Amino acid sequence: MSQFKLLLTLLLFLISFELYSQTSLFNQQMQVGFEEKQGKYADLTVKMVNEAGDTVLLKDVINKPTILNLVYYQCPGTCSPLMWGVSKFIDDVDLQPGKDYQVITISFDPSEKIDLGIKKKASYISTMKKKESSTGWLFFVSDSINIAKLTQSVGFNYKLINNQFVHPTGLIALASDGKIVRYLRGIDFLPFDIKITMVEAAKGKIGPSINRLLAICYSYDDQGNKFVFNVTRVSAIVILFFVILIFLVLAFSRVIFKKTASK
Repeated sequence: MSQFKLLLTLLLFLISFELYSQTSLFNQQMQVGFEEKQGKYADLTVKMVNEAGDTVLLKDVINKPTILNLVYYQCPGTCSPLMWGVSKFIDDVDLQPGKDYQVITISFDPSEKIDLGIKKKASYISTMKKKESSTGWLFFVSDSINIAKLTQSVGFNYKLINNQFVHPTGLIALASDGKIVRYLRGIDFLPFDIKITMVEAAKGKIGPSINRLLAICYSYDDQGNKFVFNVTRVSAIVILFFVILIFLVLAFSRVIFKKTASK
């Protein structure tokens, strides 16, 4: 029995060490990702350049429930699929962009100019059924100081690695006063999810973010510029769970056996 305890203790130590390593790696990876700040407010003093080339304040742009889309226009990875996903739900959602809600796309790359944003917008709008919806989808650029203020206020954490930005992929839902109400992760969104999010945003109601568990189960692949399933981390968690469960069962069984034997 003592040998079994020793073996079990050693196994627990090894798994705990592996979990510690994985958790440390996870914490590093979470330096790139969404730091969820539901209930807090986006910095509305941020200055941006709009499609007309004018400098405007974010507080003068947000006057209705808003989907905030932070990308950079020359992104070789997930930004383009994300914006195609935006164009798709604008077509499918039973709400009128520009009236019931709006989408604001802002480049977090300070080197990009609004001309590039206008070209990108035109390419997405050209494939949409509701081309008139372009009035409710606004594109902007900004400088490094204002980008930092905005991204920090909404919990959008990213890094520049090998001349490319590593960044989270998803949308941030804001109420008309700039309150952060929900995070929508991914590149493709159900029309119902967008509609209910905007309805809740109109009321200033904070909603839970889906896919938060995926941040634990997935790791960022720097070379592939994407998130991949972390088999090691998930396996370690599962194994640790069953080891603890077995340990508890054996411990309780021994207690019960002693009580029975003493009678």
